[in-house]
Amino acid sequence: MKNLIRGHVYQLKKDIFFLGCLAISVIFLIISIRSSLSSAELDPIMGINSFVDTFLDGDIILYAFMLLTANIVAESYRSGAIKNIIGRGIEKKKYYMSIVFTISAVYLLIMLISGIVVGVISFSKFGMGSFSYTSYYVLSMITRILFVIAHISFVVTMTIITKNTIIGFILGFVIPNIPKIVEMVLGFLKIRINLDFLKISTHMPNIYEASNNLSSFLPCFVVLIGYLVLSIVVGFKFFEYQDIK
Repeated sequence: MKNLIRGHVYQLKKDIFFLGCLAISVIFLIISIRSSLSSAELDPIMGINSFVDTFLDGDIILYAFMLLTANIVAESYRSGAIKNIIGRGIEKKKYYMSIVFTISAVYLLIMLISGIVVGVISFSKFGMGSFSYTSYYVLSMITRILFVIAHISFVVTMTIITKNTIIGFILGFVIPNIPKIVEMVLGFLKIRINLDFLKISTHMPNIYEASNNLSSFLPCFVVLIGYLVLSIVVGFKFFEYQDIK
């Protein structure tokens, strides 16, 4: 597993697409800093809030990393690299998990660094802020980690099934949002249905609503873990019986 992760990291260093993701991350960081300073003119944003808010944000960067993930998996099929890897006796499950872990870890590390930079800048101007709702902040960050891993996992699963970068990315993005899409389609047809209990967006925390009430995190964890387990199970099953050529 460690060797697989090292291999993926080495691959990322040489991947132009990854450099593009880093460029997008830098642009996001600059925008976050400007936004933080501009908003502070009306309502000073303390360091801790800026740090957590930046870490929990960055969906555009996540989408870029999802596309990067789809391209890495699809390219391994096109180049025959996956055949060589599996041919060495490496378990398919380990290969699957190594990709999910590596890309998720790199994305989260970038967001962590961005959060620290924005937090330090806000702290230097307006102070650290309050740790009154530490548990809420910590749980919010854990949910974000699960959110990221679930989406990366779906992309890996869909790309393994389709062996196509674009289709794998689109399906990996669409599937976790199916409840929302179904609501929109049925709403257009004048059919009212509420699928909030299945929608990830409904349960994701908002640090501006932080409190000592942590009950909302239970359904959030249930939904996120449910999607993650579904993705991994489907990915494992399909990958296990797939004929690698």
